[in-house]
Amino acid sequence: MRNLSLPALTVVLLSTAAGAQTAPVTAPYTVQTQPGARSGGGTVNDVALWVNPADPAASRLITADQNNGLFTYALDGGELQAVTEGTSSSVDVLGGFPLAGGTSAALVLSASPTLQGLVPYVMDATADGGGLTRLSPTAAPLDVGVTYGTVRLARLTDGTIQAFGGLVSGGGLRQFLLTPTDGGVTATPLRDIPAGNVLGLAVDPAYRALYVAQQGQGLYRYGADADAGIAGTQVVGLGDGGLTSVGRIALYEASGLDGYLVASDPSANTFVVFDRRTLGRVGAFQLGQDGGTDAVEQSRGLVAFSGALGTAFPEGLFVAHDGVSSSTLSDNLKLTSWGNVARAFTPPLVIAQQPADGGVDGGTGKDGGGGGVIIDPGGNPSGGGRIDDDSGCGCTSTSVSAVATLGLLALSLLGRRRRN
Repeated sequence: MRNLSLPALTVVLLSTAAGAQTAPVTAPYTVQTQPGARSGGGTVNDVALWVNPADPAASRLITADQNNGLFTYALDGGELQAVTEGTSSSVDVLGGFPLAGGTSAALVLSASPTLQGLVPYVMDATADGGGLTRLSPTAAPLDVGVTYGTVRLARLTDGTIQAFGGLVSGGGLRQFLLTPTDGGVTATPLRDIPAGNVLGLAVDPAYRALYVAQQGQGLYRYGADADAGIAGTQVVGLGDGGLTSVGRIALYEASGLDGYLVASDPSANTFVVFDRRTLGRVGAFQLGQDGGTDAVEQSRGLVAFSGALGTAFPEGLFVAHDGVSSSTLSDNLKLTSWGNVARAFTPPLVIAQQPADGGVDGGTGKDGGGGGVIIDPGGNPSGGGRIDDDSGCGCTSTSVSAVATLGLLALSLLGRRRRN
């Protein structure tokens, strides 16, 4: 038997590691929304999930409609409410915003080109609710006169509630501190980041990280704290890590510090998954029915939630906007259990452990509170996880470790052969 030289063995090992990155897998969706007469179709720009604390199964999806405003849907796909006071290019929701009289409610923020600013609403928290109500309807929108294409809310590790908005036409990113004032909301500007044309945002408070999808550039990471400066690090560029384009992004928070960053790739009609700890590429998936019929295409919004939402979604939820739905003859939302997404991969992705009582895990999901884990300003968790640099490597941390281990084994074998 001919012995391989060290260079030849290295090539074999690297080729094996590269082969671990397979073609996109397909996960089946189980529910899709049925656009009503008010919402029409073909105009959804974003989607957010409000988790009903009294009855998680009665949670609601909120869509931003570029022609008509905001619409809410039940988890069975039925349309519930239309709020048609201007257009909306993006929407997000965060629970526990303090109101007058010592009460609190879920705050919904809509980026409205019509009203030129960020418009605040509150969501009804009753078990059979789901109704959107304008907060301080006579007040001007937040940051009035400025048009936003993307908005995200977050409760940071210091307990403050902050908003991040991507300005249209390459205006970059603006960060606000949100505080309750006279029955409404006050937005205090904290920082402007020259981030180009922002298409997607995701905030990971536990890692003090702000992820930004920049048109024509790729995915970037910034510090989420306002004093973190304006310099970003490229996580992956277009053409690297299987990412051909980038749109909306979402964070899946599993137990502890585990989880994934999911990025929509509208050009490839896929969703690319990155490890939350290392930011290494895990793989990619498509969302479709068996046989690939009516698969999600040209997605402009997604949700990844780890908590149980009743018997229909006991393992969390993944939602994607489908820009070309052949079954409804317009765009709509496709829903599936996160478990369906996780088990489409080999090995399966992590599925968050659910509470024994079946309720919403207070430590996961964006409405679960500010979190009890504090990360050092460098972004590294106390558990030893690391954030990759901007080298553009598309390998997962497992693949890198495997290559290192096999490389050491090769050196050992080579040394033994020389001694013999």
